[in-house]
Amino acid sequence: MELQPSTKRIGLFGGTFDPVHMGHLVVAQDAAEKLDLDEVIFIPAAIPPHKQHLQQSSAQHRLNMLNSAVESDLRFSVSDIEVSRGGVSYTFDTLCDFREDYSDSDLVLIVGSDTLVDLHNWYNVDELLELCEVASFMRPGESDFLQIQQKVKLPEHHKKRVLDNAFESHMVGISSSEVRMRVAEGLGIRYLVPSQVEMYIFEHGLYRG
Repeated sequence: MELQPSTKRIGLFGGTFDPVHMGHLVVAQDAAEKLDLDEVIFIPAAIPPHKQHLQQSSAQHRLNMLNSAVESDLRFSVSDIEVSRGGVSYTFDTLCDFREDYSDSDLVLIVGSDTLVDLHNWYNVDELLELCEVASFMRPGESDFLQIQQKVKLPEHHKKRVLDNAFESHMVGISSSEVRMRVAEGLGIRYLVPSQVEMYIFEHGLYRG
């Protein structure tokens, strides 16, 4: 009997990534291992709907930094789908495009556990949840997750799927805003971002204020 090839599982990890830092990469690695993903695709947003006032560097710079950060890891890749589309980025539109390109794969959208509280407000969320799994990452021993569970306002069948797909990720207390602030103040960012990203930031004079 001929064995059928197993269905690929593709993780989609969206964000501003301004800049990408070690915390992003650790979450992606944890997701790949704990969700049995064949690949994690980083998707930088063109203009995130909730961050239009916080843009610091161009989409091209953010893409370049991401590509340099993941180029040595065969599990990771970068998609410019939202940057190329331009305008405000809605996850539903991106998932529709990926569903066409990866029709034979399982798509897994990777989000922070705190995102679940607002998920019911996302554009076309019911249709979105039919296109993919949603997996949320928690910090070790995160006590807030019980409170988050109580605040999730999705229909019960979606809510159970989403909450059952939470996974624990390593605690890495780094944020992109902290990296930008440290650069603006002339402080070091070594060990907070990959060395290629550190070099890119300083070569291009990013985040200097």
